[in-house]
Amino acid sequence: MLELIETKSLNEASESVFQLLKQSININTFFIAKNDGIKVDVLNVENTEKILLEEGFQIDFQESY
Repeated sequence: MLELIETKSLNEASESVFQLLKQSININTFFIAKNDGIKVDVLNVENTEKILLEEGFQIDFQESY
């Protein structure tokens, strides 16, 4: 059963989502990014074991995959 989570900001919401995902699936890196069609901005990252991506990372949209 899913638990109801109340949040006041995108950061709080992403932290809650990351915690649920860590309990559910075994993946090292979760992230939330904003894409405006020109660039991709990583807003929040959770690395479990190895640091693969850091908060604040930016890349041109055409170079992202």
